[in-house]
Amino acid sequence: MIYDLEWLKNFDGKMLPSQVDMAELANSIEVYVSQFRYVYTTSLADYPSINIEVRNGNIPHLLGLSKTHHFSLPSSDPLEIFAGIKSDWTLAKLIKSDEKWFQNNQDKLIGVLLLYQLLHVQECQAYTPMYIIGKPMGKRFKRDDIFFVILKLASGKAYTIELSPIKGQNDTFFPRSIKINDDKVLNCTKFTVVFDHQERLRAKKRYTKGIPWPIDD
Repeated sequence: MIYDLEWLKNFDGKMLPSQVDMAELANSIEVYVSQFRYVYTTSLADYPSINIEVRNGNIPHLLGLSKTHHFSLPSSDPLEIFAGIKSDWTLAKLIKSDEKWFQNNQDKLIGVLLLYQLLHVQECQAYTPMYIIGKPMGKRFKRDDIFFVILKLASGKAYTIELSPIKGQNDTFFPRSIKINDDKVLNCTKFTVVFDHQERLRAKKRYTKGIPWPIDD
């Protein structure tokens, strides 16, 4: 595996998105990052502890791989998309079928490779927009139901993972999106978050093979 655990721990963001191997990315993320619940303590009185659940089905959206962002995907099911990039949905095929997707989302490939560090709060900063909801600068956070943001600086760019609550679970969140150089974070309140431990989640649904890609190389 190219992107093994030590690689993820030490990745500095210095890679061209065009050089990312999608199958290696997906397989590495599945082994070391997704299908886990991450548990934290915080300095917030309202949320002294929080959990983040990351599942395979969250990863395609973080990459901008959905029907609304990539118009030629053979499936709209996030688990099928994840299985596809684990197998034969190469970066070349994804770009060939929708070049605009790559232009708009290429930095998110690097962001996903930084997920291990973001989730372990490895040289990261945490912010909450909860106190600006209702103000003009908090409009997008309210619209997208963002409670927390974790930010990491790498290779001259700011990568932020945005967290939304899982319905019915007041202290448990999921990664909704990755943003690059989002200056709106500066309007948010900084707080302390400390990673405690992680727990393996059971897969809700599993695909053993990705569906065929209809476009030839």
